[in-house]
Amino acid sequence: MGRKKRQVKKEMKVKINGKEQPLKEEVVIKDWSKAKKETAAAEERLENDEFEWVLPEKNIPDVPEFQTVQSISETKSQEKRPKINLPKYIQKKFSPNKTGLLISSILAVAIGLGFGLFILKLVINPENSTTLTDAAPAVAPDNGKEQGTALTATMPGLSAAVIQGGVFSTEEAAESYSEQFTGQGLPTISLNVDEQQFLFIGITEDLSSAKTLAEDYKSQGIDVYAKEINIPENQIKVDTKTEAEWMKEAPKLFGTLAKETADARSGGQINEQALQDTEKTIKSFEEKNIQQKVAVDLRNQLEEAMKQLSAYSASQNGESLAKAQQSLLQFFKVYYDASKGSSV
Repeated sequence: MGRKKRQVKKEMKVKINGKEQPLKEEVVIKDWSKAKKETAAAEERLENDEFEWVLPEKNIPDVPEFQTVQSISETKSQEKRPKINLPKYIQKKFSPNKTGLLISSILAVAIGLGFGLFILKLVINPENSTTLTDAAPAVAPDNGKEQGTALTATMPGLSAAVIQGGVFSTEEAAESYSEQFTGQGLPTISLNVDEQQFLFIGITEDLSSAKTLAEDYKSQGIDVYAKEINIPENQIKVDTKTEAEWMKEAPKLFGTLAKETADARSGGQINEQALQDTEKTIKSFEEKNIQQKVAVDLRNQLEEAMKQLSAYSASQNGESLAKAQQSLLQFFKVYYDASKGSSV
């Protein structure tokens, strides 16, 4: 199979500095076809040689199946827990899930009932009610302020007959015109009714006596008009029970003094007993603690009216009678303004 290498000698020439120089080198040419045949023979031997794998036989034990193992704490708790043998129908009826749901339901109902009873007790507790809707007559046991409570007193409705001297669009115009009456010694007040200013120069208990007084004014050349005004019942805040009692009593005293003033104007006579009873009632409240602004203003106007009527009874002085009328008109204005809610 082998062949001898053939050696071919070739002569190469190289020029160095323009001169040719001989260069000798042996070139070896290999026989590649021989190498290819040798490689193919080697591959053929590998295919013919088969290697057999022989594994040793060993007895491999079976792997046991994995099972969960309880912890030590669970095992101890189960050992300590007594085992109760119950009938099967009870065990089915009271399974762990149903038992928890039953206990939760019972607790929810119990808590709801307890909270409901607590709220009901707060709502119906009579000690929390401190509002006055009606004042007790005569004397109140406590004259001091009641700390931390806001009392509400009833202002009874008040009816009176007035002598109207004019109607104006502004308060300034009413006050300017009232100077004509004050210059003649007549009482005056302006009252805001339905966005208009009404000027009044006299007041009595009823419409009949007001008309008589209006005729007296007309005979003096004064153009007036008699009419009746009703103030509705209203609620007002006060500080003490005594003030609530006074707010109920004041309109009665006003009616008495207004009647005596009208009688004195028309006939010159005053009921002395009525004045004494009125004075006694007012003085009984003077000794008590009255601080609410409206209550104090009403009391001051009644005291002044009673004082002027007593002076007229002693001297028959017409000026005292006009001053009594002025105080009663001021009382009516304070009561009317309070009924509109400005003091509540």
